[in-house]
Amino acid sequence: MILALALALTGAPEPAPLAVVAAMFDAFNRHDAAAMAKLYAADVRLTSSDFCHPRGRADVERTYRALFAEFPDIRDEVAQMVAEGDRVAVRFTAVSRKAGMRLPIQTMLRVRAGLIVEDDTLFDTGGRPCQP
Repeated sequence: MILALALALTGAPEPAPLAVVAAMFDAFNRHDAAAMAKLYAADVRLTSSDFCHPRGRADVERTYRALFAEFPDIRDEVAQMVAEGDRVAVRFTAVSRKAGMRLPIQTMLRVRAGLIVEDDTLFDTGGRPCQP
């Protein structure tokens, strides 16, 4: 929101969807949940293999803060990022060496006006039930 507002006030063009998604992964790897949340639209629709129902921006910061607390060394290693129009597809692996975890993930994002408006993420939950 702040990024989009600043661009509107300065007359600068809105950032390309690929740049917004790259900024999201950069914030993830810095463990900056607040910066991640600012890249999502207020009415974003988040779906994930471990969510029982879609979530919104209010859940972004809470979800990632909990993840960073559980896995203090977690990082996303991006293998491929492809953009077409307002959509960005990403293949990456979430890695936590301390936990011995390497989790391949695929996500489809849609970006409008410099903010993520859809985030649909798929991965193997290992049989764990969804999170309410």
